[in-house]
Amino acid sequence: MRKNNNYRTDEEFEDFLANIGGLVNTHRPEKGPISLRNKFNVGNGWLGILEGLFETLIRLGWDKSFINVKEKFGGLSFFIDNLPDNGLHFIVEAEKESFNVCEVCGETGEQYKINNWVYTLCGDHRDEKLYVEVDGKLYLKKLKEPILKGDLYYNAFDNEILVSDTDDFFDPWSLKVIEIIKNND
Repeated sequence: MRKNNNYRTDEEFEDFLANIGGLVNTHRPEKGPISLRNKFNVGNGWLGILEGLFETLIRLGWDKSFINVKEKFGGLSFFIDNLPDNGLHFIVEAEKESFNVCEVCGETGEQYKINNWVYTLCGDHRDEKLYVEVDGKLYLKKLKEPILKGDLYYNAFDNEILVSDTDDFFDPWSLKVIEIIKNND
C-alpha cells in the first residue's frame, strides 16, 4: 500500500502517459508523443506531482506540448508551451510543492546541499547520500576531501572500508569516510 500520493513507479508513470496520449516535445514534434519515463529527469517521488499538474493543465485546455521538465535547485522546473489561462498558477504551485517532497520516495522532505548540489529529501534518503554502513558501523562520506595516507576510505565496488597506504589515493569507486561512533543513550 502506498504511503503517499506523490511516488510513482516508472511503469505507473508510463501508463499515465499512455492514457493521456503522451506529451509532445516542442523541439522535436516529429518524434511523436512522449510516453517513456526516461524523458523526465526527476525522481520518482515527484511523478505524482507531475501527473496532477498535467491532468489539471489538460482540463484547462493545454495541448500537451512542453519544452522540458527537470529538477533544478532541489525542486521541479517546468518549461511549457501554449500555457492555458490560469496555467501559470498551477505550475508555480507544483514547483513550490516539490520543495517539500522527497524526490526519491514522495514523503515529506527538506532541502539539503550535498556535494554542492541541492536535493529535496526525507531524512532516510538524505542519510543514504551522506552515510554508508559497512559491517554494522556507520561512516560519514567526506565528499570533497582527498584520501591521504592513514585515512579511512569506502570502496563502493567491494563495499568495504579500507585504510589508505598512500597520499592522494584515487580510484573512481572510493571516497574518504570517517567512522561515526553511535551513542547508546
